[in-house]
Amino acid sequence: MAELLETDASGASHLLKGFAGAMCHELLLHRKLSVKGLGLFISGSAAPRRNRGEEGWFYTPPAQSLVWKARSRGDDTFRLAMEGMRLDAAQGERMAGALSQVFSRARKKRLELHLAGFGTFGAVGKGFDFTADEGLLSVLNSDYEGLNPVASASPGTSPMLKIVAVSVVFAVVSAMALLFMFRVSPPVSVPELPAASPLPVSVDSVAAPAPVLPEPAQPALLEAGEFTVVLATYTSEMKARREVARLDSTGIQAALWPAYANGVKYWRIRTGRFADRNDARLAVRALGETVVPVPYIQEVKKQVLKNGKKSM
Repeated sequence: MAELLETDASGASHLLKGFAGAMCHELLLHRKLSVKGLGLFISGSAAPRRNRGEEGWFYTPPAQSLVWKARSRGDDTFRLAMEGMRLDAAQGERMAGALSQVFSRARKKRLELHLAGFGTFGAVGKGFDFTADEGLLSVLNSDYEGLNPVASASPGTSPMLKIVAVSVVFAVVSAMALLFMFRVSPPVSVPELPAASPLPVSVDSVAAPAPVLPEPAQPALLEAGEFTVVLATYTSEMKARREVARLDSTGIQAALWPAYANGVKYWRIRTGRFADRNDARLAVRALGETVVPVPYIQEVKKQVLKNGKKSM
């Protein structure tokens, strides 16, 4: 890939990680992704299942799974290179062509191919298979976090125990439904304004009315045309805040950056404010893979204020 793009190994690795991040973002938004040379990826829901084991019946909770099909339908590579990696048309076309050759060669020769944060391709027996990254599966299943299998009555138990077991399962399923119907967002904290200093009052004259002070300007965190580095994207605000705390503990100054797509709210974690893309690229390389697996550069389209009202 470095030879095709006329860059060094470090630059090619950085570009491949950026494309992997764009793939993750696309899959989380649209639940479907098609890449020439790799195949088709679909995020689907697995319904709760009733299974019978040695100790009796048990029920597995619902989950999101990632299905891979070797044959792709269409190709999103060029669009992802432009939208996800913020490349221009010429760069995007060149990037898409290089990726297609690399991916097709890996499939044909059954070579191992790792896309950081997305998954790993490799030979299995006489075939070629895909294993999704655990981090990606965790984000896909963030809505089902904490749901565990439910045990029921063992074989041969009395009808009354079976009825009780079915009642327990029904209660759990109902609780799960209520969980998704009535999600309560944490209250938004509003900073208190400092109290106004009292005006001096003259005994010999009537006090003048207090002047109406203009509202203090909201500091802008990002301006349109600037660049920032997106470290991760979550559908759960709680998970996003935990990740911000973790990054802060490593010395990375991270902040939440909400986004909306198709009526769904997402929580991006960003760091840095750069005047041009080259400065942002240097910051990405300095982060290190052990702290942030798949960072990518995002151009700011609208002003971002401290209170988050203008967040896109």
